[in-house]
Amino acid sequence: MTAQAPSKPVSALGRLRGLAALEGPLATTVLTVFQYFLVSVSFWGCLVPAFAFLALVGWQPTHVALWLGALSLLPVVPAVYALLRSSRRLLAERGTARAGRVFWTSFAQACRTLAWAALSVGVLALLLAYDLALFGASDAMLLFAVGVAVVVLVLVIGICAATARRSEHRPIDVTTAAVKAIARRPHVALSWLLLVALGIGAMTLPVIGSALAMFLPALLAVGIHICNDALRLPLNDETRKTP
Repeated sequence: MTAQAPSKPVSALGRLRGLAALEGPLATTVLTVFQYFLVSVSFWGCLVPAFAFLALVGWQPTHVALWLGALSLLPVVPAVYALLRSSRRLLAERGTARAGRVFWTSFAQACRTLAWAALSVGVLALLLAYDLALFGASDAMLLFAVGVAVVVLVLVIGICAATARRSEHRPIDVTTAAVKAIARRPHVALSWLLLVALGIGAMTLPVIGSALAMFLPALLAVGIHICNDALRLPLNDETRKTP
């Protein structure tokens, strides 16, 4: 039996070359961070109409301002759908995910399949805006508006998740699937709200808040997928599929 020759120790230079290789851990990490940045910036880009409304018009109890505010929210639902789809691909494939392309492909798809949901959110926002304009001095009205906004947020996330799993996108079927999934796992919806609240709080941090916002949407979406996986959302298995 012959003795095996001792293996040569890897030099520090060799280890450094391995880290800096195109397929090494350093390059993979940099690409993954860039993918998070790209998805997050794409999401903020979809909200440019809402930001432009806040900057140029803002809250005013006038018909023009209320209608412009509702119209500025139309891209929100397709943007949420695209964010969930691209972040699922990003979670699975990391730096090689091409998540930016997935985001905009999903956004274009959602503009067709989820147009009814986007219009519904716009109509609800318009009705709430008129209620606040007429009865905004009432504390009960403010609490009601906040409650409706929270319910709408949960339903939007659930509808986007349900749309990702269905070959047919009839509004009644998608909405029913989302409501049933949330009713069976209400703690999953609470985890979504907690993540969103933490994200909003993180963006208000001094110094680092603005920089963190450039990565936050993708991080929140990945957190939502992780919660769905861990808490076994009924729609979970299907939302793992990516385009």
